[in-house]
Amino acid sequence: MLFSSLIFIYVFLFALIICYFLFARRNNTARLIVLTVFSLIFYAFGEPVYVFLMIGVVLVNYIFGFLCASDGEPGKKQKLFLALAIVLNLGCLGFFKYTNFFITNINAVAGTDVALIKVVMPIGISFFTFQAMSYVIDVYRGVSQVQRSFLKLLMYVSFFPQLIAGPIVRYQDIEDQLQNQVITAEHINDGIFRFALGAAKKVVIADTCYYASEGLFNADGGPFVLAYWAGVLFCFLQIYFDFSGYSDMAIGLGKIFGFDFPENFDYPYASTSIAEFWRRWHISLGTWFKDYLFYPVLKSRAWRSMTKKMTKSGHKKLAKYFPTILASFIVWLATGFWHGANWNFIIWGLWYWLFQALELLFLDKLFAKLPKVLYQIAARIYFFAVVLIGTAIFFFENNTFTRIGYLFGAGTSGFTNIFANATLLGNSVLMVVAFVLCFPIIPWLYGKARAKFHIGADADRIIKTVAAVAMLTVATVRMVGNTYSPFLYFRF
Repeated sequence: MLFSSLIFIYVFLFALIICYFLFARRNNTARLIVLTVFSLIFYAFGEPVYVFLMIGVVLVNYIFGFLCASDGEPGKKQKLFLALAIVLNLGCLGFFKYTNFFITNINAVAGTDVALIKVVMPIGISFFTFQAMSYVIDVYRGVSQVQRSFLKLLMYVSFFPQLIAGPIVRYQDIEDQLQNQVITAEHINDGIFRFALGAAKKVVIADTCYYASEGLFNADGGPFVLAYWAGVLFCFLQIYFDFSGYSDMAIGLGKIFGFDFPENFDYPYASTSIAEFWRRWHISLGTWFKDYLFYPVLKSRAWRSMTKKMTKSGHKKLAKYFPTILASFIVWLATGFWHGANWNFIIWGLWYWLFQALELLFLDKLFAKLPKVLYQIAARIYFFAVVLIGTAIFFFENNTFTRIGYLFGAGTSGFTNIFANATLLGNSVLMVVAFVLCFPIIPWLYGKARAKFHIGADADRIIKTVAAVAMLTVATVRMVGNTYSPFLYFRF
């Protein structure tokens, strides 16, 4: 079931709101039961069998929460149980997501003919597995208490807004909210507005960008250089509005039912460096890897020993940067692999690792020496060049290098033709509007207007309500006619 579907908004969500606010609003346990039941129905709508897998994952981590808990410093038993929990979680994820990838590559390298297994990857397994692991790790570290209620832990993992495409809500961020949800008129108003904004971003902009990119990539007589660059730019816009739109819808739904989810996007295309971009893009995944992989690796005994040896041998500069770059390499390798069982995703992860390493070593210092105006120009040209190529790597799952070659004229039918020009011209307004919306221009203008016209909280709620109705109306009209509208991140 898609958020950007009529059945979700006007049937599922309508029924949930009635049950939640009429029958369960005053009792926390009743609220959790209603939300959990509807979440399981939501997941079973698309994955009727794998709903039991998700419940099993929650049950396993529920048990390991007790086994990994300690009154003080974790002992050997807790460390062993934590390691086992991580192996089981990653083993489950790996079996469904990567088994055929490994079989295919082993066959290619060894010349064997091992048959692929018949398995369908459960929707959202990358997200709910990481959330379940965060619970066990947080309990092991002592930053969260053991959750004795299986219902609350099941609710945490299965809650439908963030279940299948994030944001990745860590247990420590939502632990207190499972006990007591804050539901006010302001929360509901903000939630409805945020949901409507996400729906409009997804259905009106992202889906239209998809059709534009497909038209350009498949222009008659092609491929053409200009058409491919324009197609990549539309993919660049599509993925932002698709994924940030889903995150807005998830955050909005959470607010309606009393939960505050962390922000997942902070206008990432306003960045001037790759490091800044990844602090603004898919924030929940970045912080998950930073806290649960990067820092543990960097602070490990082996890493500290490596740094000391480099320092003693007189390589102070190497000791300053090399451990960080190497730990970052592990994180980016994992990030690429997390996104999909295909080599293009691994290459995509290492592409961003390379430029983050270069920025750490010398690019940041090089740009900092430039005058302010020249810095803004040079840094943004560099940023968009790297991210556009990264977008191409991400989207071109098949014939990746051949299709990237088209961007530079290799194997193309020329620079452009009348069909490519017509497609680009017909979507030029979309491109301009979408690109403008990638920057915080409208919130800035609205903030100025609020200050100038003294718009108070009541007027602000009215404006948001009118805007939400308008956006939902437009999105609904588009949903009626759309034949394609799946979220890109469902496959992860």
